[in-house]
Amino acid sequence: MIKTFIFLNFLVSMFSDIVLNDLAKSNKYENIATLQPYFKDKYILEGAVYAGLTVISCLIILILISKLIFKFYMPTNNIDLLKYLIIAYPLGYLYDYLIYKFNIFGSSLDLYYEKLGAGHWGAIAFVFSIIISFYLQKYFIPIL
Repeated sequence: MIKTFIFLNFLVSMFSDIVLNDLAKSNKYENIATLQPYFKDKYILEGAVYAGLTVISCLIILILISKLIFKFYMPTNNIDLLKYLIIAYPLGYLYDYLIYKFNIFGSSLDLYYEKLGAGHWGAIAFVFSIIISFYLQKYFIPIL
């Protein structure tokens, strides 16, 4: 089950990155357009894989923290999900801040971080991935 949850988070974050890539190129949303320099010299799947790996590396830390604090690796109900998200947001915030501070993806994200700041949107993306993956696994995967 935990492997499925990790894999789903990888796929959700990849798909989300592909959507962001398309939205950034469309110029319809000023804030998202700040991601254009990041996506400019990357194949669409390259950026998506980076997003997936970033989310998975943060998720593994969350899984370990959750086991330590809550005694479960992943949420199995809505209450567990809420507990998980209480830790996921600050962890995602810290992760995004460290990506910014250590310039992990180079200067291509400078405009994005200058305009939107570091932390919040990375945390939101992480939380989004967890929520979507949780409900996919809970309601869709068992049907297959």
